[in-house]
Amino acid sequence: MRISASNVAAIAALALIPTIAGVSSATAGGAAVQGYWNCPSNGYITPGDRCTQLTNGVLKVSLGDNGSYVDSGYEKTGGSAVTAKVGFLRTGTNRWAASQTMKAGLIYRKNWSPVASPCSPTNGLLYSGGTTYQTPAADTC
Repeated sequence: MRISASNVAAIAALALIPTIAGVSSATAGGAAVQGYWNCPSNGYITPGDRCTQLTNGVLKVSLGDNGSYVDSGYEKTGGSAVTAKVGFLRTGTNRWAASQTMKAGLIYRKNWSPVASPCSPTNGLLYSGGTTYQTPAADTC
């Protein structure tokens, strides 16, 4: 099997994606964002997976095991480094990962398991520069 240069670059990029308590980002616009996470303009991936296109990245929330775990992440696709944190909102309560410096080309994620109220709508959150961004609500029930 022959591997193209673009496949080698994609494989190398995946090897560099850290799973850390943090954030990720993408590019705004009406079309799907290009990067590791493609986000449709309406933010709907599946009932348990939602995303939001931001100027320099994609914010995503994923629910697993019928909502008993939450994975919140931010793929930063452009712009200068920022200090930010990912989290989620469920039943009126925010939970946050630690703040960290986020750089373009990386994905920052945090997984919480187990979490209370698994059948509750859940929004992914990103806090950066005094502003909180959020995804549409994901719900597996």
